[in-house]
Amino acid sequence: MGNRVTCIAGYAFLEKAFLADAEPLCVADGVRQIAQRDQSKQNCWNSFDQVGALIEQVTEDAGAQTAAVREAIEQSSVAIALATQFDAVFARGYPCSAAVKRKLKYKGVVVAANRPRIFVAVDELGRPTFNMEAAASLAACPVTAETVRVWFNATGLERRKDLFQALHVHPSTLSRAGPEKEMDASVTERMLRHSDLLVRAAEVFGEGGKTWLTTPHELLGGKTPMEFAGNEFGAAKVRAMLNAIEYGGVV
Repeated sequence: MGNRVTCIAGYAFLEKAFLADAEPLCVADGVRQIAQRDQSKQNCWNSFDQVGALIEQVTEDAGAQTAAVREAIEQSSVAIALATQFDAVFARGYPCSAAVKRKLKYKGVVVAANRPRIFVAVDELGRPTFNMEAAASLAACPVTAETVRVWFNATGLERRKDLFQALHVHPSTLSRAGPEKEMDASVTERMLRHSDLLVRAAEVFGEGGKTWLTTPHELLGGKTPMEFAGNEFGAAKVRAMLNAIEYGGVV
């Protein structure tokens, strides 16, 4: 009977300890003290073999969770740094010139007087979220060739064909253009779209985000995610894939 009482007390203590998120070593000490209160503790220790294994498993799981949290923070840091660079690029290319504003106003397009932030932080980790309202305002404005060059440098992409796939601007066209030459507003829209995707990929893969975006994928007909995102419909598919990869859904 003493063995039974001690073991029941031990398991009850263990349950309370885990519900309270107690440290594994503290749990082990508590279990030992309970067993020592009974003169037949040796027999009871046999029933605590499984408890010891459970404590080891909890410790291992806690270590895995800590590693996962550390990885998430590192990936968030990469995404935040990239979002900050993109925000600086669009700050340089905004606002539209007075002449462009007059043309847009004539077409019924309203451009914000002050440049809003492209990415905003929404949680305790400071992870960036794409500001759709700001993007909608900026997308109407053409950008200079120099702004496009600065943006491409900020992406960290190195291959010339990546520039063409992302913006539909041939590298030779960009190299011949003067710094102040205005590019079509469609280039601005593509810059914004791919800024969003690059930051999102960094949240999921960290430094490997650019590699994933520029690697052909069988679910995209052999195209790279960056190439497939040449329009907003393709970009929506790429975002869905990133969400599925991050949260374990169906890609």
